[in-house]
Amino acid sequence: METSQDIAYSPSHFARDFEATLTRQAAAGRELAKRYSPIALRAGDDPAACFNLFIPKGEGPWPLMVFIHGGYWQELSNTATDFLAERYLARGMAFASLGYGLAPKTSIETMVAQCIQGLEAAYHALTESGGAWPILLGGHSAGAQLAYWVAANGNVPIDKLVLVSGVYDLTPLVGTYVNKPLGLDRENARALSPQFAALAQLPPCQVVIAENDPPAFRQQGHDFVAALRAASVQAKLLDLPACDHFDVLDYL
Repeated sequence: METSQDIAYSPSHFARDFEATLTRQAAAGRELAKRYSPIALRAGDDPAACFNLFIPKGEGPWPLMVFIHGGYWQELSNTATDFLAERYLARGMAFASLGYGLAPKTSIETMVAQCIQGLEAAYHALTESGGAWPILLGGHSAGAQLAYWVAANGNVPIDKLVLVSGVYDLTPLVGTYVNKPLGLDRENARALSPQFAALAQLPPCQVVIAENDPPAFRQQGHDFVAALRAASVQAKLLDLPACDHFDVLDYL
């Protein structure tokens, strides 16, 4: 039986037509990959820990955006965000769509390690092709939580974090349908929550929320920005109108 907490953390409940949005975005990514062949690479042994690297034409160095997909740590793949590369290429930026293993087979801790490896691999691959600077790291939904841990623990210095419709406090998920494949208890969920982690060393952050995100997600965005500012991190909250948890990516 669906509980009120399940609904509070169900982005699809508040979205217009999330399946149509995801289908459209995936098709746009496939079409772009046909026109603008990315470099497909793997970071580690897990086939899901891979990325597509789109490099602008001309000579580098190029700014690099590395983006981590969402899916509540249990769905989608790196290709779900390939469509975003179009707008970054138009700005003369390289783009890497980062993938990771999914729950229940893969723990969130392992996902973080895979994303750290993926960022490093994307950085080195672009460096070998002409250089990478500056480095931006983004993530959507569950990917925003992963992006925090990559920025906090990785070896590649991040110049800016872009966190979109994220979950920064995982403890409310423990009693919901989301947690069934994750298997988190409250202690583990808190330890994995950026909201309660060390924030002071983060680069400037842009935290994005959608007008039609679940209210719980919107509140988490506001709370995380407040925590960032309390830690003296430069943080900007971008509240995008007339979009939901899924099509918010169309307006970045």
